[in-house]
Amino acid sequence: MTDNAKPGFFSKQKPDNSYKEIPKPKSAFTSDNTDLLENIHPEEDVLKINNKSLGIPAIVWCEFTALLDTTDNDYTYELLEELIHERTARFDHNQKTTYNRILERKKDQERERIFKKEKRKKI
Repeated sequence: MTDNAKPGFFSKQKPDNSYKEIPKPKSAFTSDNTDLLENIHPEEDVLKINNKSLGIPAIVWCEFTALLDTTDNDYTYELLEELIHERTARFDHNQKTTYNRILERKKDQERERIFKKEKRKKI
């Protein structure tokens, strides 16, 4: 056994707290360095990244999930989009224009509500 060994808890070496140089980055951002721009993505529409919920009765939810299980869709929003598309495909011209006008108004209202909510969070 060596003379330097200490039994038990005191045998651990102390951590090295000496000064170490800060490493230089491998590549700094410059306008010529386009490799760093690959991971930058444009900001998505707030309506695509904010989730909503449907307050539906449990029996309707059970019917909907049973329908979901009988289709190839993995997610509820996929089936819901499919059902919306089937319904809107049957619209005549007047119904379609009314639907699109109302849809745009609802989207604008929802964006405004989300922006106000985000603004309140920042304050």
